[in-house]
Amino acid sequence: MITAPHIKSRSELTSMIIDFTANGGEVRTFKRGHTSDWTYLRDMFAGFGYELKIDRSFYIVRKIGEKGRPKRLTRVQAIREINEVLVAHGHQPFMITKHEFLEARP
Repeated sequence: MITAPHIKSRSELTSMIIDFTANGGEVRTFKRGHTSDWTYLRDMFAGFGYELKIDRSFYIVRKIGEKGRPKRLTRVQAIREINEVLVAHGHQPFMITKHEFLEARP
């Protein structure tokens, strides 16, 4: 199912992908089972030495054993922090914006 209204057919989409990769673009890939599920991320980040928590309607992303009061983040801020840790550990970030994570873009 194609959800972008400006793409008319599957063959047009395939053509766009071929052009993108021919011009040096790289298709983002995630390891099997990789998900944005909070429990999965919490367990994965524990292996990286970080703790992820939810405090009321805020998120906390910090190194395990870090002293002081943790910084409470909005959802967007938390995703940015999570993306930085993912990129630092060789994983694809969840979202790439125009001005962020230049090293993750081709």
